[in-house]
This record gives sequence, C-alpha cells and structure tokens, in this order.
Amino acid sequence: MAMTPRERVLATIDRRPVDKIPVHHIQFSGYAASVILGREAFVGGAIQQWREMNARYEGRQAHDEFLARSEEDAVALARASEQDILRLEYWRWHETPVQRLDEYNFVFEDPSLGPYTVTYHPEIELLTHKYLRSKHTHHERDNTIEAFTEQVLEEEALAEAYEPNCSERTANLIDKYPNDLLKMGGGAINVDIESEQELIAVGAWPELAERYFKAKATRLIKDIPGLAASGMIVNFNSKDFAWNAGPIISPTMFSSIISPALKSLVDACHGHGMLYFYGTDGNIWPVADEMFLNIGIDGYFEIDKGAGMGLRELRERYPNVTLIGGIRPAVLHQGSVDEVVREVMEALEVAHELSGIVVGVSNMIMPGTPPENIMALLNTIKDNR
Repeated sequence: MAMTPRERVLATIDRRPVDKIPVHHIQFSGYAASVILGREAFVGGAIQQWREMNARYEGRQAHDEFLARSEEDAVALARASEQDILRLEYWRWHETPVQRLDEYNFVFEDPSLGPYTVTYHPEIELLTHKYLRSKHTHHERDNTIEAFTEQVLEEEALAEAYEPNCSERTANLIDKYPNDLLKMGGGAINVDIESEQELIAVGAWPELAERYFKAKATRLIKDIPGLAASGMIVNFNSKDFAWNAGPIISPTMFSSIISPALKSLVDACHGHGMLYFYGTDGNIWPVADEMFLNIGIDGYFEIDKGAGMGLRELRERYPNVTLIGGIRPAVLHQGSVDEVVREVMEALEVAHELSGIVVGVSNMIMPGTPPENIMALLNTIKDNR
C-alpha cells in the first residue's frame, strides 16, 4: 500500500518497512530548479536573496507576492522531484536596501560598520559584499575580550527576556501540508564559520565562549514547548562547522564549549517528544561520537561523501541515527550521465540494504549542471527507489 511522504519518512526514522526509499535533496540552485520545472523557479540560494532584496525595496505588496510565489514554487519543485521531506523556504534576505543602484547592485546600512554594497552575479548565483569605509578599526574593536564580554552579556540578557513567538506559523504550515514532513527547525548551536569573533573566543576565552553558547541555547529552548505543541516531530537545523579536513575547531573545544549547549537543546527536544536533526557538510568524523553518542543527535544531513562521510560507514557505526544525503553534487556537475547513475545507485543500494536512510543530493545542485545529469538523477531514483 502506498505511503504518504510523511508516513514514509517517519517509518524510515523508526526503522519500519517502507513502500520505497524516501528522498530529499538538500538544496537547489535557481538554475537547477528551473531545469526541473521547465520555467523560472523562485527557489535557490543567493538568487532568492537577490529576489527578496528587490521585493523588499519595492514595498510590502511585492514582498508578499515574493513569499507566496516562493512557497508555491518550493512545493512544485518538491512534487516534481518526488521528495518526501518538504522544504518550503530557501535562502532569505531580511534587510531592506536603502538604495537600488541598478538591477544587480544594492546599498545597505550596517549600524556598526556603516554602508555597504551587495552585488548579485547571476551567472554563478552568488553575492559579493563591499564596505564603503574601512572595517579595520571595527575588527580591532570586535576582536577584543572587552567586546566579546559585552556580546556575552547581550546574549544572556536576550535569552532572559526572550518570549517565544514561532509556534503559530509552524502549526499553520503543518496543518496546510498534512501529508508531508516539513523541513523546519528551531535553531542550531555551533561556532559561526564566518565569525572571527566566535572563532577567536573559543580559543582565547573558553569560559566566556561557553557562557555565550549557553545563552543562545537557553533562548532556543524556550521555543521547544510551542514547537512541540504545534505538531513538529522532527526539528531540522543546520550550521556548517567543518570542511574536508575536519571541523574548524578542535574536538576538545567542541566537546567542552559547544557540546554542553547543544546537548541541552537536544535534551529539551527529546523531553517534548521531538527528534533533533543536524546538518553540516565537511568531515565531522573527529566529533561524530560526541554528536551522535553523547549529545544524542537523531539525524544527520548534508552528508558529504567527498569529505569521507559515507552512508555505509555512518550507518554501521551509528545504527540509530537517521541519515539524509549520499549523492555528491560534484558528480552531477562534472560527471557523465553514467557516473551520475552509478552515484545514485550506490546510495540507493545502501539504503535498501541497511534502512534508516533518506537518499538525496548532499548539497546544492549547482548552476551549470548539465540538464541531462539532473534528469538522470531524478529518473534513476524514480526507477530504483
């Protein structure tokens, strides 16, 4: 008997039989989404941020239309690619430009660093930033113990004053898509790979860093009861903290500074009947035991086979962790159709053999990926799942 996408994923999590292997692709470029839908698709990474900049600049009505179109196209893409985890929202941009210089260039105002421009590059679907005055003195100020202490105090005050407000929207969306498991989350704890301040703090001021991440976790934990009451079963969250050579901080720093805060968040989810799934690319083997055995993370996505994170090895070492991914976007982007088919079949074979696996592309299907490779991906999954 055919299962709904929601039933199929939940059965996979519980290691119960399924009618076919569930599928979820982590991310699409606007280009790839448009190839699949055969028209312009309001889905993607930086292209969506650029679209939202334009919409915000043009006013409330344009922004509302952007949000509605984005959700509609995200659903259409999920249906066309037969995905079982429904991602309703792709990359966002939350600031309104103070000026639109031309189609691809905008000016924004940062309260601390002053005005800056953002340029969108449509051929590669990426953004670049340029500050209009020197950031040197700001970086010197930001990377002192005094500045970080101030940041810690601000985070602690924010955590104490925070009042949850996200559960109503979550409940409405869950009611709107009852046959789907929605890819929605309540936040992740880890070092920001782009933050010099956080990277310096974990090494130079570990006690302050521990307070900082504890405060972030305290705020996120306040959302957990409402999210559980809204019907959320799986709390999906991601924060990149690794590359091919391993995590950006040492295992010792991870276990002593990040782990206590992240574990408190995971424990809160478990206490309210929710699972906690975490996504990052890169090689996380040095901290995998900490994440899956000590912290108790229930699911792992963005599995980067190119960084040595293979589905079979992960499944055999962590039999209770649900895995999502296993197909390298580099093979789609640079390989032949035959290579794409082999890559997909390897992931499907492990999923059929070992269970507990949702098969999919582990990161963005890039601009310029040959359309025949994209269709080989979808057709091979459809015929063999």
